[in-house]
Amino acid sequence: MQLHHWGDHDHPNLGDPNAALPGHGVLLWFETDDFDGAVANARALGARIIIGPHVNPNARHQEIWIGDPDGYVVVLAGPYGDLG
Repeated sequence: MQLHHWGDHDHPNLGDPNAALPGHGVLLWFETDDFDGAVANARALGARIIIGPHVNPNARHQEIWIGDPDGYVVVLAGPYGDLG
């Protein structure tokens, strides 16, 4: 679990707390060894992609941010070789 203050770290879902929708500010993280497969499954299911697949050098992994039907943000993360 990560806890952030409103407006910290320039995350797109941590904006104005007065405009919060259900799930606003909640990030559910899941780590997988098959990142490419998880991304393919998310796309095949028609998941709403918030931030497409990318490398997060701070966390030293790749990730994709998707929205679930209730407005919660789900982050799928997986290994990304040697980020040195």
